[in-house]
Amino acid sequence: MAQSSKSKAARKTSAWYQRHANDPHVKRAQREGKRSRAAFKLTEILDNQKHDLKVKSNTVVVDLGCAPGSWSVELAKLVGAEGLVIGIDLLPVNPISGVSLIEADFDSPAGQQALADALQGRAIDLVVSDMAPEMSGNKLVDQMRMIGLNEMTLHFAQQHLRPGGDILMKTFMGEGYDTFRRDMGQSFQKIKNIKPAASRKTSSEFFLLGKSFHA
Repeated sequence: MAQSSKSKAARKTSAWYQRHANDPHVKRAQREGKRSRAAFKLTEILDNQKHDLKVKSNTVVVDLGCAPGSWSVELAKLVGAEGLVIGIDLLPVNPISGVSLIEADFDSPAGQQALADALQGRAIDLVVSDMAPEMSGNKLVDQMRMIGLNEMTLHFAQQHLRPGGDILMKTFMGEGYDTFRRDMGQSFQKIKNIKPAASRKTSSEFFLLGKSFHA
């Protein structure tokens, strides 16, 4: 999802653009042909055994707000032919081998039906989301939009995750976070905050991992 309301021309003259262009993870993503630097946030979390988030060869994963597809690419490598990765976004996403892509609002009836069609009766083991709102520049407004996306993601997981399934979502530290985390704790046995090294230190973003869903 879009992260800034600035035009491309404006962003190229901004301090943000200079930081972005010089970011080592951005440069690494370009060298390795990744769709974005976000791929390293996911792989770092999955590779760290202390987080105990396993994506096996038969795992069924739904990637909410998947554009440009960085996470879906990495997940497809792990689940193999026996698993299933479904990516959903309002924006079009270039095709990804081994991934079923849906261009829709995951919270809409059309998106729900498309998801059901793609699942073909299989249960979801893991819901992931690297979504963030389009940033307005107003910290409080952006925080509330982020929490709104988190609530939508949690509601989706509560509707679709199998018992014992997991969730991983981006969030921001700020107003509304503590209440949301308590709400999330009512549906998952364990909640963990994760700040991967690939996430900029100056950013308020981090990731919430919910383990062992119970209805």
